[in-house]
Amino acid sequence: MKQAQRVLSTYAVDLFGMTSALFELGGLIVMHDASGCNSTYNTHDEPRWYDTPSMIYISGLREIDAVQGDDSRLIDDIAAAAAETRPQFIAIGGSPMPNAIGTDFQGIEKVTERRTGIPTFGFRTDGIHSYLPGAGEAYVAYAKRFLREPTKAPQLPARRVNLLGLTPLDFSVVGNATTLKKLLADRGLLLQSSWSMGDGPERLAQAADADVNAVVSATGFYLAQYMQEAYGIPYVVGIPVGAAGEAAWIAALQRGDTAYLTGLRGTEKRLKAKHAMAELNAWKAEQVYDDSPCDLVLIGEPVWLLSLRQFLRRRQPSASIRLICPMADAPSLLLTDIAVVSVEDVLRSECRKGRRVIADPIYSRLLPEEAGKFISFPHEAYSGRHYRRDIPLFIGSAMEAWADEKNL
Repeated sequence: MKQAQRVLSTYAVDLFGMTSALFELGGLIVMHDASGCNSTYNTHDEPRWYDTPSMIYISGLREIDAVQGDDSRLIDDIAAAAAETRPQFIAIGGSPMPNAIGTDFQGIEKVTERRTGIPTFGFRTDGIHSYLPGAGEAYVAYAKRFLREPTKAPQLPARRVNLLGLTPLDFSVVGNATTLKKLLADRGLLLQSSWSMGDGPERLAQAADADVNAVVSATGFYLAQYMQEAYGIPYVVGIPVGAAGEAAWIAALQRGDTAYLTGLRGTEKRLKAKHAMAELNAWKAEQVYDDSPCDLVLIGEPVWLLSLRQFLRRRQPSASIRLICPMADAPSLLLTDIAVVSVEDVLRSECRKGRRVIADPIYSRLLPEEAGKFISFPHEAYSGRHYRRDIPLFIGSAMEAWADEKNL
């Protein structure tokens, strides 16, 4: 019962992460669920739903199918829809009920591909884990299937850049994605591909020709490690927050500096998202040892946390800053300096330690008597559409005005 959330929300789940990662790539995406997952996803977590063509379906899992373990209707329906729409690929992911009855997504993948002749992915999502491994697994599976062999080796100083982990779950549709791409162009760098806002399958297929991968959210970390192993492309974790952050980020990309923000060497053992999704106790609370007060507590996704801390340290060199990620299934290599806390009571205790807390506004419900200490920074993957109009433009120098307004 300690893991029950009384006043907080939950992050977008692995199924929604998979769907968000593949949304613009021309695939037939099937959410295997009785009903509701599709509307929840497109209503709260997918702002592209209203103006970008897509093929996202719900399977309509019935009680009798679940009881009998009968997957034939699911495969029949997918085959019929594929015959009508002729997608570039088929992706199938599960919600809690298919997970509970042990649905064989790898088997469904093989049978569906053999029947339709269309490349098919079966993802063992369960609607329990966060969007991070869901999107991460989708990216790697897509890359393994569709990336072409490189026509050139990575060069330094780097010029051709892949953006990995660029989805509305972390960047929304308020201008951050377009500003990020414009920043690369203004600094003389070439956008090789964007995973996965604004680019289609043809651009993504050429991603192995990049000189460096920019991991702009934790959803892209698994793909970065895979592409380094397969093609020798270095990766840089971080987003350019603030004017000084722009210059530092661009310089790190040009150097192919994997140690930027994270201290990683690029020789670490490759993490696999499916292992994160296999961890059943995904929302465990890690023990937090530091009970001392601090100036700022930041709560959110790991790459955003590391990038925002760098920005705030430039503005407040003496400030003590504590980072908290509520998603225990985030890539462990990114969590070295970040406390993992997902239990509501522990999060409440952590927020009490900070003089100010920067987080999605829902977190202010933890301490209604201290609501003034919370600085609102909405996160689409957490509060969905509710505070979208309040999401700031946090790429580059635009973030300075926001920080000035908040007296940071």
